[in-house]
Amino acid sequence: MLRKPASKWLTGMSKRWIFFILTILLVVISSCVSLRRGTRQMTTLSLYNPGQTTIHPEFTIYHHSDTESSLFFRLLSSELLFNQANPQMKDQARVRLSYVLYASLANNEVAARDTQSFVFDRDIVGEQVIGSVKIPTERGKTYLIDVRLDDVLRNTTYRDYVLADRFSEFPQQDYLLLTYPGNRVSFQRYFYADEHFRILKKNTQINQIYISIFSPRDVLPLPPYSVDTPLDLAPLPDSTISVSWSEQQLFRLGQPGIYVFHDDPSRSRGLGLAQFGDRYPQIRAPEDMLLPLQYLMTREEYADIIQNADIKRAVDDFWLNKGKTMANARDLIRVYYNRVTFANIYFASSRQGWQTDRGMIFLIMGPPSVVEKSETREVWKYEMAETEQTYRFDFDLADDYWMGYDYSLKRSEEHRTIWNRAVESWRKGKIFSL
Repeated sequence: MLRKPASKWLTGMSKRWIFFILTILLVVISSCVSLRRGTRQMTTLSLYNPGQTTIHPEFTIYHHSDTESSLFFRLLSSELLFNQANPQMKDQARVRLSYVLYASLANNEVAARDTQSFVFDRDIVGEQVIGSVKIPTERGKTYLIDVRLDDVLRNTTYRDYVLADRFSEFPQQDYLLLTYPGNRVSFQRYFYADEHFRILKKNTQINQIYISIFSPRDVLPLPPYSVDTPLDLAPLPDSTISVSWSEQQLFRLGQPGIYVFHDDPSRSRGLGLAQFGDRYPQIRAPEDMLLPLQYLMTREEYADIIQNADIKRAVDDFWLNKGKTMANARDLIRVYYNRVTFANIYFASSRQGWQTDRGMIFLIMGPPSVVEKSETREVWKYEMAETEQTYRFDFDLADDYWMGYDYSLKRSEEHRTIWNRAVESWRKGKIFSL
C-alpha cells in the first residue's frame, strides 16, 4: 500500500485536525446557528465557520446497549488552557460538558440532561484529549442532543447539536471505530490506505463479517434550482469478501471506494466507511483542483480542460483568465479551495464533502449567516446586511445507502437567481459571499 505523503506542517499533528492548522485562513463571513422550539429561537451558535470559535471539538455517538449510548468528544490539547492553579500543582486543563437530550425538539420534550467535568493532565493527554458521557436512549427513536463544551480555565464555550439515531434499520452509531495503534476512538468515517482500525459492535454473536466494496462515488449534485429529482441508486458492489470477526481483528481499506461491513451476506447494508485517497481532505494536486471547477464551468469548458495534457497549466490558466491579475487569481484560488477543504471536513458522506448538497452550497456561497437545525432538517440562511434580504436553503435528512443518512437540498426554481449570481461572480474574478 502507498503511504500518505509527508508534509512538514502536519508534523506531530493528527491527520484528522488539518483544518485547525491550515496555513492560509479561510475568508468567511460571520456565521451563527440557532435551533427553534416551535416558534421560539434558541441561543445562536457558530457552525461551519471555525474562525468564530477558539475550541473546535468533534463528537461521535456509540449505542453500546439497548438503553444507553455514549457521547464521545475530542479536542486538540493546543486549544485548551493548561495551568498549575490546582492543589496538585500539575499542568492541568479543565473541561465541562453539559447536554440536553431532546426526544422532540419541536415539542420541547426533554428526555435527559446532565453536566460533567473533566480534568486533563498535560503530561498524559498528548496532542488531543478524548472524553465521554453516558446518555439514556431507546431503540426506535431519534434524538437531538444540545451539547455545550466549556474550557473552564479560559472561559470559552462551544455549542453544537448532535443527532443520535436509534431509528434507522442500520444505524451507523451501533458501531464504534478504534484506531490502531493507540486504540483511540475515531471521529471520522474515512480512512487512509495505510491506517489500521478495529470495529466494536454491541451484542455481536457472529464469527464472520462481510465487506462489500463499491467504486468511488464521483456523483455531482444537481444545481439548487433543478426541477429534476436527484437519482442516487445503489449499485451492486464491485466485490464482497468475508473475514473472521472479532473485536481484536484489524482492518485496513485498500483502493479508494466505499466499504460496507455487514453480517448478512444477502444485503450489503451495515457500517459504511470511505477511502477518498491519500490527500483527502486537502487539495494538493492539480487533479484535486480540477474536479471542483465543474460548478463554475459549462460542460463544454470542462470537456475541453480535462483533455489538456498539462492539467496544472490548464487550471492555472482558468484562474488567471478569471482573475485578470496574478494577485487576484491567488485570492480566488485560496478562498475557493479552502472552501473545498472545509466542505470535505464538515460534510463528507459516501461522497467527498464538496460533492454533497451542503458542500455545493458552502463552496459557491460561503458559510451561511444562520443555521437552524431540528431532528430532520437544516435550514441555511444568507442575509444581506445592506438590503436585509435573506436567501434560504432547506436540507432534509435523507437516506444514504452506504453511510446511513445525509442531508438533501430541497431544490427550487427560486434558487436560480442567487445561484447564477454567485457563479457569475466567481467567473468574473470576484469572490462571492453575502
